[in-house]
This record gives sequence, structure tokens and C-alpha cells, in this order.
Amino acid sequence: MSKRFYLHNTMIAAMLLMTGGSAHAGLSFVVTDTATRTEAFNIAGFATLPIGSAVSLGHLDYTGPGSQTVTYTYLGQESGFVDKFYNTLSGTELLESNAVGTSVSSLVSTAGPLSFKFEGDAGKFAINGGHWDTGTSIGLIGTNMLVGSTTYAYVLGYNDSAGTKHLGDWDDFVIGVSAVPEPETYAMLLVGLGLVGFSLSKQRQR
Repeated sequence: MSKRFYLHNTMIAAMLLMTGGSAHAGLSFVVTDTATRTEAFNIAGFATLPIGSAVSLGHLDYTGPGSQTVTYTYLGQESGFVDKFYNTLSGTELLESNAVGTSVSSLVSTAGPLSFKFEGDAGKFAINGGHWDTGTSIGLIGTNMLVGSTTYAYVLGYNDSAGTKHLGDWDDFVIGVSAVPEPETYAMLLVGLGLVGFSLSKQRQR
């Protein structure tokens, strides 16, 4: 691979990262299972996802680069239980009593599953990248999804207790997740681009 080709691709990646157009801005949903909705997903502000529609189950990972501020936004719920969302890294939480659009954030720099969990009725938990209690699961609702006036890299839904992790509608507690690189991450990327450009310049002078 030529240095010119490398610089071209690196510059494209940098521009995408800076404009938020990268592959979901440092986040990746890891699919571990699939299921079919046995109830309709029907939260206000979303298109209804009908009975029989497919849903991917799994966990949301941080992939970098550098440090990014990850924000979790409460988007609504449709549940007979009292559910919660915990950002375990920052120790903050989102509740059903919060206004839709309420957010909590934390600075993330370590690759792997993000540190959060959902809690259903009677202390049932679905831990991101970890254990899911019987009847709970985390489902992927959409990527780069426009909800109201905001686009979220990922929208996740929680199934609180429908018998097994494969049954339900995944609208018992819904969050939008986005990530924004810290200034030093941009700086490191620009330094790297400068070094590649300098190297190419020296090559042309030979």
C-alpha cells in the first residue's frame, strides 16, 4: 500500500470522524442473538414495529479512538413495570419519571462493552456485555436513527420480563446513545496526519 493511498484514506477517516459521519462514532453493537417481537413496539415518536418483526440482541461496545464522551438519552417507555437505566461508569441513572430527552454522560477511553445496565421490576437486570436475568434482554432498535430533532448513533430497547429473553417488544425502556471525541483525540489524529504528510513531502523531494 502506498503512502499516498494511506494518507488519502486517513484524511477521509479524519474528516468523517470530525463531522460525526464515521461508522457510528466509536461505537459498535455486537449481535449475540436474534429474536422476533411478540408484541408491537409502540412508543410515541417512533414508527410502530409490528408483532413478528425481527430484533437483534446483544451489547454496545466502545471502539475508540482515544477518549470520547458517551451520552445516554431517555427516549421513552411502554411498560407496566418501573424500569431504570444505570450508567455504572459515572454512577448516574435515568428513570421513567424523567422527561423524555433527559441525558447522562461519561468519559470513556477503554475499548469493550460500555458500562451500563437496565433494571426491571423486582431487581431484574440486563447488564451490557454481561449477565441478563431471566426474561430480560437488550435489543437494537436502530442505528443513525433520527428521533425528534436528534440523530442517535444507536437506539437501544430493554425487555424487562416477558418470560424469556426472546419474548417481548423491547420498548420497556428506550435510550439513544451517541459519542463525541474529546479535543485531544482530534489533536492526536491531526498530528498523525501531519507526520504522514511530512513523510510524503520528503519522499517527493528525493
